[in-house]
Amino acid sequence: MGVGYYELFRDFSSNILISENTNNSCDQHFHRNIELLYVRKGNMDAVINGNCYSYNQDEIVFVPSYFTHKFSTPKYSDVLVLVIPFELLSDFNEFFKDKQLSPHLSDCKYNLMIRDALELLLEIRANSNQFVLKGFVNIVFGLLVNHYPASYVRNNSGADIMIRILSYIEEHFTEDLSLKSIAETFNYNKYYVSHMFKKYVGENFKNYINTVRLQHIIESFNKTKEKNISSLAHRCGFNSMPSFYRCFHETYGMSPKEFFTQLKNNIEYNILDQTENSL
Repeated sequence: MGVGYYELFRDFSSNILISENTNNSCDQHFHRNIELLYVRKGNMDAVINGNCYSYNQDEIVFVPSYFTHKFSTPKYSDVLVLVIPFELLSDFNEFFKDKQLSPHLSDCKYNLMIRDALELLLEIRANSNQFVLKGFVNIVFGLLVNHYPASYVRNNSGADIMIRILSYIEEHFTEDLSLKSIAETFNYNKYYVSHMFKKYVGENFKNYINTVRLQHIIESFNKTKEKNISSLAHRCGFNSMPSFYRCFHETYGMSPKEFFTQLKNNIEYNILDQTENSL
């Protein structure tokens, strides 16, 4: 299944998020919040919990809590994205306790009602409080639950334990973490923690924490003045540069120098393109 990166910031947000995305794509990740995407135009592909799906106009992507997912657009897509904190779906918690909707909701004619609700939510989001937004979210989920059949799933009780561990890693990734030290911190057997990583992340502990560190290196490169890759690597927890280079190449298929040169050129191109368009 590959590494599923835990989006901690997504679960720390208590706000309903809705946005418009063109040519939607993202690396594999997961979060506790529920995510819904409505394809207004074009088509897009998704891998959700290891299963591949293709979506066309007026079809809906439904991503349950903790399901790993990644998106890509073959040619063009215009998508509405709705991310709802799990706690705000209190009216549906009992329903989603042991059941889930299909990740592919394909009744295009019925979905038009949901599109209308989402577009109105998008229009009023800036000038409305969370109570109004929650009302619209309840309408959307009420329409979904009323029409689409749900399938039973086994209780995900172990997921909360895993989220605690992943949150800890997100806060301490710069330190010298090991499977043993994580297990001792949470008073679990290291073999149990290893099993949990395979079950919920689809990858072993070492690969996951290196993925977290690489994500933070790229984020720091984009958002800070520090452009020295070696310094960023050490700061983000890589104690060995050969290990960093090997891990980076295995993950991105190129050297750090090649990757960040392309990234820098893309940023400069986008800035130049925006400047020319504003003239």
